Amino acid sequence: MEALGINLSVLLTQLISFTVLFLILRKLLFGPISSMLQTRSEKIKESLEAAEKVKNEADESAEKLEKEINIARQEGQKLVQDARDAAENFRQQEMEKAEQESQEIISKANKAIEKERDLAIQSVRKEFSSLVISAATKVVDKSIDEKDHKDLIDKTLKEEINK
Repeated sequence: MEALGINLSVLLTQLISFTVLFLILRKLLFGPISSMLQTRSEKIKESLEAAEKVKNEADESAEKLEKEINIARQEGQKLVQDARDAAENFRQQEMEKAEQESQEIISKANKAIEKERDLAIQSVRKEFSSLVISAATKVVDKSIDEKDHKDLIDKTLKEEINK
């Protein structure tokens, strides 16, 4: 083996040294490194689980928020519909109130017209009585007093009404 440049005693010494060094490193270095890697692996696993949990919570929160938004939209639509209904109800009430007021105005106008008609009739009666007195005076050539005149008109009107 010496022809190949390999010294057997050096090879054996290096092999024993390597084995001893390997055992020492295994005992002192590989154990702690292995446990550190195991611990790190567990921490990474826990972090991944925590991240997954946070993601799930975020998804749940997003779903809950979406439901709340939908509920708020529905409530908003209900409020809008209620406002529309209230406005329609108010409009209807105002229309009824305006109709009632117009009926009252018409009724008052009819009463005023009736009163004016009665006053006009009284005025015509007075005018008529003056004309009758004037005509009767000319025919009879004598003037009658106011009381006789009223009695004559009332008597004539009663006779005309009873016909």
